[in-house]
Amino acid sequence: MQRRTFRVGDDPAALPGAVLCRDLTLSSVRPSVTIRRGTPLVEAIDRLPAGVDGVTFEVVVPAADDVAQPDASLALAKGLVGPGIDLEGPHQGQVNLHAAGFGLLRVDARAIERVNRTGAALVATALDGRVVTAGETVGIVKAPALYMPERAIQRALARARRGPLARVAPFVAERVAMLAGTRIRPANLRVAERQMAATLERFGARLIEVRHLDADEPAGITAAYRELLAAGAEVILVAGSIVLDPTDPFITALRGAGARLVRRGAPVDPGTMFWVAYAGDVPFFGLASCELYGRTSVLDLLLPYALAKEPIDRRLMAEIGYGGLLVTTQVARRPDDWDRTSEQEAREDAPTAAHS
Repeated sequence: MQRRTFRVGDDPAALPGAVLCRDLTLSSVRPSVTIRRGTPLVEAIDRLPAGVDGVTFEVVVPAADDVAQPDASLALAKGLVGPGIDLEGPHQGQVNLHAAGFGLLRVDARAIERVNRTGAALVATALDGRVVTAGETVGIVKAPALYMPERAIQRALARARRGPLARVAPFVAERVAMLAGTRIRPANLRVAERQMAATLERFGARLIEVRHLDADEPAGITAAYRELLAAGAEVILVAGSIVLDPTDPFITALRGAGARLVRRGAPVDPGTMFWVAYAGDVPFFGLASCELYGRTSVLDLLLPYALAKEPIDRRLMAEIGYGGLLVTTQVARRPDDWDRTSEQEAREDAPTAAHS
């Protein structure tokens, strides 16, 4: 790509593929004429009013292997994004990324960094883990120059060979069960059940069973875990566990149900007393009081992953510490039009912490 100056009256054929690299405004004519950068030279000449003399255009002329910005942006977008995302554009050289449906936005932040560092692409997205609705803008992709060498485009695409930079995973899990220990009073459990049912309804899921144990004894808890799994629960919520207890019966009972503990505690506030385990592909969430009664917590952050059947592993549990102060960051992870119970309302509805 070369920058050249073209004077009206010269032969535009001498500059094949040239486009304006600066806006041109002719204020001496009425009405004034503005021709935007990126406009092909031949089109710009045609738009000049009759009798205008002495006009020059600042243009760029492509090399043999250069790709025009709109085509480069589209090629980048097609190569970088994955399922569940629709492309719009390019408009003024930019491709907008829209969610194709309701789901969980997954973003590979490290891959975006690698691609952006090539200098051959400008990629911006919403946060990983955002709940998105159909048509919502979740990102943009743009080539940073009016012409891009093909080799530069391929270099940027090569940085994302391991998988797409962004995709939307639909919510597919529908059957959720809740198991509560003796620390949870029946009245408190009814409050938690009501809050949880309302939360799950947003995602098209439901509580298939809420069970209250008579004793916090590992063998009985293991039996309950097995029965809930056999009943088809796709997510199991556990209330009444104490994550700081090395021999907590709810965690101890996991092994007997064929489950493995992934993480005690979460680098999230509220949510440090949370735990997560898996039996096959079924996640177990150990909930503390802040997760049970409707206040924004780690459950709001991780439940969408579970309902989209996205793996919640040790790497994810470490990564969520970035942005883990949910009071200031969770609003960026949910649809703008979702009405949330206020913190004050949640506190008024919640039982006292001593019984949660």
